[in-house]
Order: sequence, then C-alpha cells, then structure tokens
Amino acid sequence: MREELTLAHSVMAFENLNEVLVVLDQSIDIHSKLIKRYEDRLGVLLRQARESSDPRLKAAGSQIPMPGLGVGESDPRGGGGNDNKKKQDKRRDQGEEKGWIVLESEDHSLKLATGSESLIASNEISILFKIIETLKSKVPALESSRKLLSELPSQGFRADQRLRVVFKDGLPRYVLPTSEAQAQNQKKFWYQESFRIAVLK
Repeated sequence: MREELTLAHSVMAFENLNEVLVVLDQSIDIHSKLIKRYEDRLGVLLRQARESSDPRLKAAGSQIPMPGLGVGESDPRGGGGNDNKKKQDKRRDQGEEKGWIVLESEDHSLKLATGSESLIASNEISILFKIIETLKSKVPALESSRKLLSELPSQGFRADQRLRVVFKDGLPRYVLPTSEAQAQNQKKFWYQESFRIAVLK
C-alpha cells in the first residue's frame, strides 16, 4: 500500500483510474485483516475475563455481544435497545478513566496504562472494542468510494487519464484529472558516456 495513506492528509498521483482502484482494494484488504486480528485478540481477552475472579475484568467481559451481533449491538429480544447500548458505552467510558497516567507536553498528550494485569487487560478490552467499531465503519466507506470511482468511465471519464487524488484519513475526498502526459508515454533520451570510434576502410 502507498505510504502516503498513513498520513492524515495526502495528495497522490496516479497514472490511470485502475491504479486508484488497486490502492483502494489493498486498503480494504488491510482493514479486513486488521479487524480479524483485533477480534482474535479481543476474543482471547474476553475468555480470560470470563474465567477471572477480578470483578472489574468480569465487568469488561460482560461486553461480549450475543452470537450473530456485531460489537456494540444489543440483543433485540432484550427490549433495552438504545438504553442497553448507552449503558454499555457509559461503562466503557468510565473504564477508560481508571488505570491511566496521562503524559503531557505542549504539543501532545498520551495515556500510559498502569495498575494490575487485570486492570490493564480491562482497559485493552475497552480500547479494542472502539478500534474494531471504527475500522468496521470505515470499510463500507472505502467500498463505496471504490464503487463510485469504478463507475466514472460510464459517465464519460477516460479510464487511462492521469489524475491526482486527495486523501483524508485514508479515504479519497477529491479527484483531480490532469492533462499531464503519462509517464510511460513521455519520451526519454539517454547518451552513452563512453564510446568507440571505428575507422571505416
């Protein structure tokens, strides 16, 4: 994947539309793999929470969704609906306030996990839930962006035209077609530094 996508804002040049679609396919694939990796890690922590005698860790383990429901969704049979989700979110927010030391400078601040292993594991569970939710919400946006761009040729856009794309947080926001010549079509000249003179007879 292009390294510029790791930046919050970037402007990337592409030789043709297909190059943009390839980058988006790669990004979708990376997001899917990371979601799977984080869900596997979350599953390990939640199983540990179920078996733990620590009440705080057990409370974090209660965030386990019902089978077939995504992270953060409520069981429709429970009748709680949004109320259950609000309580769940409140528990997560409260959980992140405990067990942290805030390190600050003039330009940035970060949190350092502290306390017992169960306290750190509980905070990791809360963080993983939020990260997975964020990544899952981004995949549909990437897929929609890819679909919109793939349909451009049917609207009269030349698929072989060079273009620049402005990305924000890994998502394409602006597409700028350019009349610049494609790199492969530009004439290149070389000269040889050493040569041999042959005498014609």
